[in-house]
Amino acid sequence: MIQPPSIFDYIKNEESRFDTEEIRVGDNWNWQMKSHVQLIFHLKNSQFFTGTNDLLSGQIRAFKNIMEPILNLSYWAEDIELKDVIFYMEHKNGRILSFLVKKYHDDVYVKDHNLDTLFDEITEDDLDYGGVLVQKTNGAKPEILFLPSIAFCDQTDILGGPMGFKFNFAPDKLRTMSSKGWGDTANGATISIDELILLAQNEKEPPGMTGGKKNRTTGKNIEVYIVRGALPEQYLKDNDNIDDYYNQIHIVGFYKNEKSERIGVTLYRKKEDESTLKFHTSKKIYGRALGRGVGEGLLHPQVWTNFLETHKMKLLESASKVPLYTDDEGYTQRQKIQDMENLEITTIKSDSKYGIRQIPTAAPANVQLFERSVNEWYEQAQLIGSAFDPLLGQEAASGTTFRGQERSIIQGRGLHERRRGQRAKFIEEIYRDWIIPDIKKKILKGKKFLASLTSEEMSWISDSLAENYVNRHQIDAVLEGHIPEDKEILRQKFLADFSKKGNKHILEILKGEFEEVELKMGITVGKKQKDLAVMSDKILSIFQFVAANPQGFQQLMQIPGMEQSFNDILEFSNMSPVNFAAFNARPLVQTTPELPQNLPMQTPSLQIAAPVV
Repeated sequence: MIQPPSIFDYIKNEESRFDTEEIRVGDNWNWQMKSHVQLIFHLKNSQFFTGTNDLLSGQIRAFKNIMEPILNLSYWAEDIELKDVIFYMEHKNGRILSFLVKKYHDDVYVKDHNLDTLFDEITEDDLDYGGVLVQKTNGAKPEILFLPSIAFCDQTDILGGPMGFKFNFAPDKLRTMSSKGWGDTANGATISIDELILLAQNEKEPPGMTGGKKNRTTGKNIEVYIVRGALPEQYLKDNDNIDDYYNQIHIVGFYKNEKSERIGVTLYRKKEDESTLKFHTSKKIYGRALGRGVGEGLLHPQVWTNFLETHKMKLLESASKVPLYTDDEGYTQRQKIQDMENLEITTIKSDSKYGIRQIPTAAPANVQLFERSVNEWYEQAQLIGSAFDPLLGQEAASGTTFRGQERSIIQGRGLHERRRGQRAKFIEEIYRDWIIPDIKKKILKGKKFLASLTSEEMSWISDSLAENYVNRHQIDAVLEGHIPEDKEILRQKFLADFSKKGNKHILEILKGEFEEVELKMGITVGKKQKDLAVMSDKILSIFQFVAANPQGFQQLMQIPGMEQSFNDILEFSNMSPVNFAAFNARPLVQTTPELPQNLPMQTPSLQIAAPVV
């Protein structure tokens, strides 16, 4: 295919193809992405995709929205919350580091970047359209790209080629984008934002006015396209090189000249080192860009519900009319019945056979047939969306047993949990590639974060760091052939030094540790919830043991590895070890049982299952 000579021609050509071309998914299945997405967008918002949406147009077009409540239920059932996010490090100092990262994430980063909104938008787009597209940003939360705003893309693989998005900017909104470098010649712009706004202004001559006087009205919608993907060097450097391709971003504005021709100008263009887009679908359909979401499954029930409701309303409208008939020809020339006054007297020929009679119209039974069909389509929609009455907060049908209701709830939640777990893996990928590296950078700045630590947390942090310090120095002494220094002396030495450096010391440790270890995270949804229930049982058993024999528990914590195992259970149950620090606090007087001479030291064994991540 011959490459268009400019990015502007490329956008026009690709948008035209995207608007009209269909792809073949199956032998008898053609699919067009734009109309597919727009249809879902319209119907879920109670708008007809074709024809008028004007309720005052005189057309009888009833819209009974069954998509919205079922989609809302799916949003709720598959919601992933920030409390489900856990952090961990497979490292000797990992627990203290993961605690600090979790603390910073929950108390600072989440609020600064509004991550709860990101989680909601990922769930909603995936359920609505069968896929969600996320873009990496600089210094802010990842951004959800609105699928109905796609101007063109590869309809078989959404990330398989360049992608364009179309936006309509008001002048004031467009001016704010200068803070992102739009309209700056240093970023490849060929025009400033103010110049584009001026060119986009429309000059209109009011009807009946002559003499060259015109009203200047600022265009309310300035077309702006954002294009990303592998494109020829020609578009980036304005040369003739169409052989070399690079990942690029182009921000292009369009306006109409005096001949009503669309003219394109560049507001921003840069080379991108890596792809900044991620895509996820919970139910992939091979051969097309988008998977199958709940919104697509509800299309047929919604369309047929509207069809039936519209015809039911027409039937009711006809039934509301009262047509009359008479064999008295003279009476037909008189005033119409709707013009008669109450109790007005009229006459009919004495030899009239029928007088005035009413013509039967729609029977109530016909209306019931429509209502029954509407209910059947709604039940089908519930089945597709796993939205059974108990989950919707509605009373079950009369005669439904408690066991039957329970079975419906379990059945409904099963599919929701599966999709929820799949989406959690996608969010983990976003965290691993984009969010965690950003957290590492920002946590080391420290000021805002360290101010959020409580005195109890600082005390636990200092004790944990002291323990790590003591263990590290004793191991180093043994490896170097020296006699290890007393633990308590080392401990007090560290604490004295820590009290002088304080917060600064924490940042120094973090800076060094982050360079050596990998910070990992997980989201406790789906099947993992069952594993956490097992963990909770283990914690309960420990609580019972502590309550029965507190001194014995403290002695147990002195066995090598036991304290670490206990804290593993806490951490992977998404509990803070700070809250349980008193459980394994060191006794004031530590005693070490004497072992028989000339026997190898043995570590007591305790069978504790490894935590599931």
